[in-house]
Amino acid sequence: MKILLYCLNYSPELTGIGKYTGEQARWFAARGHEVRVITAPPYYPAWRVGAGYRAWQYRREQHDGVQVWRAPLWVPSRPSGLKRVLHLASFAASSLPCLLAQWRWRPDVVMVVEPPLLCSPAALLLGRWTGAKTWLHVQDYEVDAAFALGLLKQPLLRKLACALERHAMAAFDRVSTISEAMLRLARDKGAPEARTQLLPNWVDLRAIRPGRGSLYRRRLGIPADATVALYSGNMGNKQGLEVLAQAARQLRDRPDIWFVLCGDGAGRAALEQACAGLPQVRFLPLQPASRFP
Repeated sequence: MKILLYCLNYSPELTGIGKYTGEQARWFAARGHEVRVITAPPYYPAWRVGAGYRAWQYRREQHDGVQVWRAPLWVPSRPSGLKRVLHLASFAASSLPCLLAQWRWRPDVVMVVEPPLLCSPAALLLGRWTGAKTWLHVQDYEVDAAFALGLLKQPLLRKLACALERHAMAAFDRVSTISEAMLRLARDKGAPEARTQLLPNWVDLRAIRPGRGSLYRRRLGIPADATVALYSGNMGNKQGLEVLAQAARQLRDRPDIWFVLCGDGAGRAALEQACAGLPQVRFLPLQPASRFP
């Protein structure tokens, strides 16, 4: 089967949507499917394009049996509401030639990973041209999140975004998402129940198990018998990580409780400032799987 994945985030990003989409593509390829990916250069969660890549460059790669087409995008150093919209729109526009080039390849399945929702109309068009089944996989309801967090406030923009979302939910042959609550929301937004599918994210229990962190404890100077609260992932606005800073400050006189905050993102600098002077807090960049003890 020929499977086309159309996604903003992909490997080698270590967290978030890119991690799961990369693993999914490799899983398909390992089972004999012909897989192509249209994506952007890696930039998340640091909001900086990764080493060896350029923001405004088209390039093609081959990894683990997957053919990857990367399209340019604009990456704001300080993402705000309008900047995020322009960021997503830049990829939707620049990736369009890559998507249309798949017409000759004629995929059997076109799978779009949301966000960005802006990529859905072109994917539906390609599916119609080629006869491919279309699949929308929702990792995050970006429209709801943007307005709930106050990143976007314009009523007209919300009306247009919700209209696009309702159309996408009704038009795709399959709509999946990562939790039961999000699946119910997809149906509320117009996805026919018969076309919806639960597709939760996953974790490799063989690689990540409690009680194997002694090496990191030694590196970070954490006592072997201390209790460690670990956060790993994106450090943005919607994660609410200021709660961890508040908890660490309230527990600053408890040498048996430590906090390890691992990741990057638009909110990391503010989080580091909130934790300044706390002896039992350690910050780390995202750690590749090869460093797991």
